[in-house]
Amino acid sequence: MKREILKHLVDPDTQGPLTLKTSDAGDDVRDGALSVGAKSYAIREGIPSFVSEDVREDQTVQSFGDKWDKHRYYKDHTRRFYTEWYLARFGFKTIEGLKAFLADKKLILDAGTGAGRDAANFAENAGATVFGVDTAWHALSNAGAQPNRPAVNLVHADVNRLPFPDEFFDFINCDQVIHHTPDPPLTFKNLGKKLKKGGELTTYVYRKKSVIREFTDDYIRDRIKDQSFEKALETCEAITKMGKAFSDLKATVTLEEDIPILGITKGTYDVQRFLHWHVMKCFWNDEFDFFTNNVVNADWYHPVYCFRYTPEEFRAWFAEGWEVVAWDEQEAGISCRARKV
Repeated sequence: MKREILKHLVDPDTQGPLTLKTSDAGDDVRDGALSVGAKSYAIREGIPSFVSEDVREDQTVQSFGDKWDKHRYYKDHTRRFYTEWYLARFGFKTIEGLKAFLADKKLILDAGTGAGRDAANFAENAGATVFGVDTAWHALSNAGAQPNRPAVNLVHADVNRLPFPDEFFDFINCDQVIHHTPDPPLTFKNLGKKLKKGGELTTYVYRKKSVIREFTDDYIRDRIKDQSFEKALETCEAITKMGKAFSDLKATVTLEEDIPILGITKGTYDVQRFLHWHVMKCFWNDEFDFFTNNVVNADWYHPVYCFRYTPEEFRAWFAEGWEVVAWDEQEAGISCRARKV
């Protein structure tokens, strides 16, 4: 990380300034430490690390760390798929729309950056300083090692304990992350503190599903949460194969009436989609290889923290101090872009 960029970082507990200690010459700091008093935060591979030991030992943090260690699955074809989905959900519509939105942004945070897909899109379409933060070291290390990667400044930190001043960022993105934290509404408040007034935040939460799907999700999660992520991948292989088998049918089913007691609405469904939304998550996308599809399923079932919300519950987060700019409800989840007022 560049020395000038390191100057933006503060002690996550006190917001006090940090002193850089390094033997690296020149502007690019690869190894060293940032310190204040008796506290010291290591810099490795150009990535400063602020994650405490208790957070590193958290099951959900370890689950995602193991996932990123085993599979860097945001390759070109998956990046395109998820980028188009992102642009639609948050009201940008196109890359040009995102670029116009980012035009006046100076400081951007991608909270829970993972492989850095969204952060890369921001860096490629804005003149801003972009930070990508994650608790999973392997995700950041893998992203940092990519050749010709966009200018994203990677920081190993907990989104609830960020090494940035309050009211620092012009734009914060926390997509498909916040529901994996121990207390998502608290995480939302903590992220909001780091956003300037007038700045915007994009975030997404899993949506509560129908009765059978909710039961099955919890049933499977309770039985694989103590497995390694590698074992969870093995457990999910049969589920993924089932998802593919139903997808290959290319068949539909029509329900002529709602089933309120089960939370199922009438309509015509692709058979695989019906099972996926109303019985159990058995994700399958023909654009992805088998391993990627299987990771998506294991990524759902393995982490202990996987909260789901109704649209009403999620909208309540924005009741005070926020102006909703874009709102999107889908079977999978709910997306909101809001301005801090």
